[in-house]
Amino acid sequence: MKVGDQLELRLENLALGGEAVARVADGGMVVFVKDGIPGDRVLAEVIKRKKQFATAKIVELLEPSSLRIAPRCEYFGRCGGCKWQQLSYENQLKFKEQQVAESFQHIARLKDVPVQPILGTDSPWYYRNKMEFSFGHDEDGTLVLGQHYPGRWDLLLDLENCYLQSEASVKIFNLCRDFAIKQEFKAFVGATEEGLLRHVIVREGKHTGQFMVNIVTSGEYFPQTDRFVRYLLAGFPMITSLVQTINRQKGQSSQGQEEVLLFGEPTITEIINGLSFEISAQSFFQTNSLQAEHLYQIVQRMAEQTQGGVAVDLYCGTGSIALHLASRAKHVYGVELVEDAVLNAQKNAERNEITNVSFHCGETQKIFPTLEMETPELIVVDPPRPGLSPKVVKAILAAAPQQVIYVSCNPATLARDVAMFADGGYDIKEVQPVDMFPHTYHIETVVNLRRA
Repeated sequence: MKVGDQLELRLENLALGGEAVARVADGGMVVFVKDGIPGDRVLAEVIKRKKQFATAKIVELLEPSSLRIAPRCEYFGRCGGCKWQQLSYENQLKFKEQQVAESFQHIARLKDVPVQPILGTDSPWYYRNKMEFSFGHDEDGTLVLGQHYPGRWDLLLDLENCYLQSEASVKIFNLCRDFAIKQEFKAFVGATEEGLLRHVIVREGKHTGQFMVNIVTSGEYFPQTDRFVRYLLAGFPMITSLVQTINRQKGQSSQGQEEVLLFGEPTITEIINGLSFEISAQSFFQTNSLQAEHLYQIVQRMAEQTQGGVAVDLYCGTGSIALHLASRAKHVYGVELVEDAVLNAQKNAERNEITNVSFHCGETQKIFPTLEMETPELIVVDPPRPGLSPKVVKAILAAAPQQVIYVSCNPATLARDVAMFADGGYDIKEVQPVDMFPHTYHIETVVNLRRA
């Protein structure tokens, strides 16, 4: 098998990255097929070949799977956002739960892991409280605002609608595009380092009705600022914060080096389980407010067995989990790398009048071992997709808490890390998948580990 070969395949399953899985008859090599559904019979072309597997794209759908449904969005297949709209929500949940279970079987090599039924949502549409669109130009030079085509960082699809965010959020994006076109603004091009506009990010407090608009530019100079503010407020008066983020670097990142407040407050507020959270332009916050409530309730329930002791929240972000633990802990220590997030966490503790928490800025593997505290009863980790480094796992095992709760957005690295905790003397009491991102292949999972 080589790149360019065409194969007739029957697709069997869905992999963690969202691709469908097939096996070639001679030798059983695994082929990952983009945009496929289990049950499809396809003619596929090999686009990448490795020693153990190949990746292919569908050339022709010979026989569609009985699981296929018509996607709701007119941009589906061209937009690089959600990948699973051609599956019913019920089937999306089925495959996600299955993927979590298979990760523990095949990656962690653990048997009889207590994976619970996945917690789905009653609101699989319009759920995101944050959406980021990018500026670019189409082939005739017209300014566009939207998402990248799948696998294409050089080409943008102009989006006038999106069912993952609220209609209000969509309206704000369209207002930003319309104003930029009227003013003949240009999108930033990394290759030439020319152009002004990079991204627009809209944040929404689902429980407060507050909106933040963050326009990311390549430099300080932003012409027609006052007119831009008036234009947006005339079209959508509920905007409570308008921020300009300045990113002078070449890359595609929406993170910047400076912020300028153009209108209103520098933050918005969201309410989660009765707690008030302040969210700034560049801070991390769970993008599904409704499911975040359920996620933190699960962490609270799992932590009920560990009452009154010291707790640690590693990779604490803006303090969401730490503040949810404070009512049942003697003291909660949060550790976070991003300075702005730590500042937000401290403000969130103050605004909720919670005094038995403290937040520490720095790399987890450096800060955690140096914390001056009693032996922790509970350690919660919520790392980014790469998971925990061996040094962090080693430090947690050395601290020997009674309980570890692992919140993960990547079943593969979760299974890898949980295997290390199992080897270190911890029993897996519960694995609870949570669907935070309907119509995508992403899965959130909470694991309850207790020292044997």
